[in-house]
Amino acid sequence: MKIAYFQCTAGISGDMILGALVDAGLKLDTLKKELMKIKVPFDLKSRHVLKNGIGGTKIDVIVEEGHVHRHLSHIKTILQESELKGKVKEDIIRIFTNLAEAEAKVHNTTVEAVHFHEVGAMDSIIDICGAVIGLDLLKIEKIYCSPIHIGTGFTKCAHGIIPLPAPAVVQLLHGIKIYSKGIEKELVTPTGAAVISTLCDNFVEIPSMNIESCGYGAGDRELEIPNLLRICIGDLEDSKNRNFVKEGEAVKIEVNIDDMNPQFYEYISQKLFSAGAKDIYLQTAFMKKNRIGSILCVNAGGEDLDRILKIIFEETTTIGVKVFNFHKYMLPYEIKKINTELGEFSVKVAFYGSKISNISPEYEECCERAEEYDMPIKKVYDIVKQTAARQNII
Repeated sequence: MKIAYFQCTAGISGDMILGALVDAGLKLDTLKKELMKIKVPFDLKSRHVLKNGIGGTKIDVIVEEGHVHRHLSHIKTILQESELKGKVKEDIIRIFTNLAEAEAKVHNTTVEAVHFHEVGAMDSIIDICGAVIGLDLLKIEKIYCSPIHIGTGFTKCAHGIIPLPAPAVVQLLHGIKIYSKGIEKELVTPTGAAVISTLCDNFVEIPSMNIESCGYGAGDRELEIPNLLRICIGDLEDSKNRNFVKEGEAVKIEVNIDDMNPQFYEYISQKLFSAGAKDIYLQTAFMKKNRIGSILCVNAGGEDLDRILKIIFEETTTIGVKVFNFHKYMLPYEIKKINTELGEFSVKVAFYGSKISNISPEYEECCERAEEYDMPIKKVYDIVKQTAARQNII
């Protein structure tokens, strides 16, 4: 699987993404040719720069229009009238929609009423479109990103003086690991935050990968650190020879409990699943003084650890937990819809290579249909699975 890993040690912006892609091997002329399908006047200029002795590429978007305010509907019209291919167009619209929702939340208004100020300008539109087009041209299948270095201080915008990172940026980066080293500059722009928060599959430390190319996209300012966004492009480690995928950082949390009402476990489990837990199970064990107790085991992504621990310490009687890091390998799968004698069902189809490895009907749908037809759930399950096996669902 071909992946791109963005290392945001100096934040991220739209022009830095374009610079990193070009520096990593994307042909500027090819990018321009695709961008011309949007049918708006623009030009792209590329120049090599040095940031703290490290070479990178700076992309300048040149447009003739003045300061223009646009609504989401205006941008959608521009894109819908373009000749961009479907998936690219959909991803660009998703980015602008997420940005509009963030702005609406910040300004206490509706998505339809949001005025795009800086991001509505044509140069920002070209930045976002170019980022999606560039990733598509490089045939990137999945995007990973490091925790994001944000700036601090204040900046001036159409609404006046606002704190950094900008409120819309904070809204877009909900649930994403961020950190600050005290640099009083805007390191993350709304454009950069919108692109990476929409397209990135996982915010983790760099995964094991075979690097094919590396590029550096330069920002405008001179900082005490290299003002560069690094992108590494390549295959996940041994992914060419594997029939499964390695997920990001995962943790196992173990909690020994011998003094809690066991009725509480159902409620606690529901809260843990809502916080991102992937698996929850109990084991019986002898505790101190031969008391019979339970070991609560929770598997989750590393990014969810703080939320999981908060629930455990608030809702259980424990005062300590054990946390183990591990790697999880999964077969790739797809959710398919099939028609059966009992109606339409969703089934999870897992693959090993090009062959179907497992077919799993959606449990909740089987429960509902078992009630509806007054039929044992095991029979419903078998009907769905057998029907799926007979049909060409690949």
